[in-house]
Amino acid sequence: MKYTLYILLILFSFSSFKEKSEKESKTRKTKSSAVKKSSKQYHSADFQLVFEYPVNYEVREDSLAGQTPVINVSRKNNPGVPPYGIHEDFENTYISFLPDGFGVDGPAGTQKSVEEFGNPLPFSFEVDEKESRVYLLNNGEVWGFYLRFSTLPESWSEFGGIFIRYKVWDFEARCKSSADEEIPIEECDPLTGDKILYFGEVDGKSKKEIDEILKSLWFSLENYDRKEISDLIRIDKPVKGKTIESPLQITGEARGNWFFEATAPVELLDGNFQSLGISYIEVLNADWMTEDFVDFRGSIDFIKPDTKNGYLLLKKSNASGKPELDQILRIPVKF
Repeated sequence: MKYTLYILLILFSFSSFKEKSEKESKTRKTKSSAVKKSSKQYHSADFQLVFEYPVNYEVREDSLAGQTPVINVSRKNNPGVPPYGIHEDFENTYISFLPDGFGVDGPAGTQKSVEEFGNPLPFSFEVDEKESRVYLLNNGEVWGFYLRFSTLPESWSEFGGIFIRYKVWDFEARCKSSADEEIPIEECDPLTGDKILYFGEVDGKSKKEIDEILKSLWFSLENYDRKEISDLIRIDKPVKGKTIESPLQITGEARGNWFFEATAPVELLDGNFQSLGISYIEVLNADWMTEDFVDFRGSIDFIKPDTKNGYLLLKKSNASGKPELDQILRIPVKF
């Protein structure tokens, strides 16, 4: 009798564990399905674009004046009427992919080059930091970008670029004369030294949504099998989100095609996306001309910045410079 009760107790415990495991499995599948259903993927073979976008956004292929092609990804509830170029009202949220450029003057207001401002965008490819622009409100918040490529995608013209606009609450445009006096906006003439200033507050939700779309963006290349970055490189040091000191030691493993001549570039940024140092990682005691994982090591010397947080960028070595072959792993760090 005693042994019978013992066996029944074991069977009951096993049954409860199995039932719990099945429930957890169903929950994980439900969550996974919800994540998949919450976004869609867009792929343009003509312009090599691949990105994911949330279900409250839509993608539209269209043309601007002069039959200039544009691909918009925008919020469905935007008050504006697509297609969107670069001079839309500030309550709109969108990205304009402009393979042939936009053929008009850029936005007014305070602006800097990406080289001056730093590059806060989570791209997997390099931009031309001198030619790319960051557009700012008077309080220093970024409301938009116009981005040019370091090397153009194969199907884009030399004028091609990407325009990004975040929604701005309580937007207002003001003008200061060359004598630093506020004047009516309709009398503003930048050609005589007047300055247009933009006021308001960037909508944090729209910024987060757009940045997530940009994070997923990459450029396809015919007959090129692009792998997920998690299947290309793995980091041991530094540990994500942990405090680092100079010299920063970098170790891990990556597939041989992450490197060129056994090395790959790395860069450390502060919390304002300013560069603290550029260096490289190097394959250790192995043939880098392999598709297998090989160990690597590197280091960066840096001066501790004023910001508490920063990022380590590990860049796939890309001798061609083509954005279709770029990939970048961004590791958050603390100082």
